[in-house]
Amino acid sequence: MKKRVLSILLSAVLLTALSGCASVFKNEYLSVSKYVDENRGDFSDIVIISDYEELKSAIISMVNRHKTYGRLKFTDYDGSLQSDISQACHELKSESAIVSYAVNYMSYDLNRIATYYEAAVHISYRRSQSEIDAIRYVTGRKELQEAFAAVLDNTGSYAAVKIISSTITEEEVKNAVCKAYESNPAGCVVMPKVTVRMHPQSGVQRIIEVELKYGRELSELQEMRSVLRDRIDEISKSISQEKNAASALEACNLLARRCTYDPTGFMRSNDTEQGRGLGSTAYGAIVEGNADSLGIALAYAALCRAVGIECLVVNGSMDEEDHSWNIIKIEGRYYHVDVSAWSSSSSTGDSFMKSDSQIQDRYDWDRDSYPVCG
Repeated sequence: MKKRVLSILLSAVLLTALSGCASVFKNEYLSVSKYVDENRGDFSDIVIISDYEELKSAIISMVNRHKTYGRLKFTDYDGSLQSDISQACHELKSESAIVSYAVNYMSYDLNRIATYYEAAVHISYRRSQSEIDAIRYVTGRKELQEAFAAVLDNTGSYAAVKIISSTITEEEVKNAVCKAYESNPAGCVVMPKVTVRMHPQSGVQRIIEVELKYGRELSELQEMRSVLRDRIDEISKSISQEKNAASALEACNLLARRCTYDPTGFMRSNDTEQGRGLGSTAYGAIVEGNADSLGIALAYAALCRAVGIECLVVNGSMDEEDHSWNIIKIEGRYYHVDVSAWSSSSSTGDSFMKSDSQIQDRYDWDRDSYPVCG
C-alpha cells in the first residue's frame, strides 16, 4: 500500500515539473544570422580561377595592389591544385619582375568548401606600396639613361626602373649611369659608385635597382654644385651665344687658360688645398683649375651645354693610353675637340674640330657608340 501511494505521489510531481518546462519552451525562439569569418574578408574579393595562367595573373594582381591576403576560388580547374599553386609561387619569384622585386615570401592554405576548392594566399613584402609606385617604366636604353640623369641631377641615392629587355647587362646599366653623369657634369659634381641588382636575373621584363654612393655628405655635394654652377655661369657670359664654331672656340680657349692638364694627378697630390678624387670632374677643372683629360672633357661639355652647343664626352685612348675628349655638333655636323691636348701644347691645330680620319692615327674609340665626325 505504501509503495502504491509513493508511486502516485512521484507521478504527480513529474506531471507538475513537465507542465512547468512546457511553459518555458513556449517563450523561447530561434535566431538565424549569416556567419562571416572576420579573417576571410569580403566575398567580393574572391577571384575565380579556372586555369594555371589565371592563377599566376591573380597572384601578380595581388602584388601590384600590395595585398597581403587574397582568396582564390577554383571552379572546373583542370590540374593538380596543390602542386600548381606551389609551382606558380616559385615561378613568379624567378620570372615576374614585380614579384621578384617586391615579395619576401608567399604561402597558402587550400581548403575544400562544398563542391569547390578555395585557396587563402598570404604575401609578405620587402617593398612598400610607395616603393612599388615609384618604379619608373622605360622602353629602351635611351630612356634608361634619361631616368638616371633625373636621379643624378637631384643627387639621389636610389632608383628603380622597369625595362623590357632580355639582354641588358649590369655593365650596360652602369654605363647608362655614367653617360647620364657625363650629359650633365654640373648635376651631382662627382661620379657615384654604382651598385646594380636585377629582378629577376633573366627574362623579358626586368626591374633594375640602382644604389648610388657619392663618397661625400649631401650638404657638401650641394655646396660644391652651387659653386660649380656659379662658375660655369660666370664663364659662359664671356662666350658668344651664336652656337657656332666661334662659340665653341671661345669656350675651348677659356677652359684651356683656366685649367692645367694633369694626366697623372701628380700636381693635385702635391697640393693640400685641392680635393682628393676631383681630378676627373668638371669641378676639379673649372673651380680648382687642375684636372685630367676626363675632368677637362666634362668641364668643356658643361660650358658647351651652358651656351646651347651639343657636346658629348668620348672615353677612348690616345697613343694607347686611356684618354677622354669631346664631340661637338656645329651646324648639323659633328667634330672632335680635345681641350686637354690643346691645354698641354697651346696649339689648336691638332685638337679642335677634327674629323674621324684626321685623328684616327693617335686616337681610338668605340665608333658604334658615337656619331660620325667630319
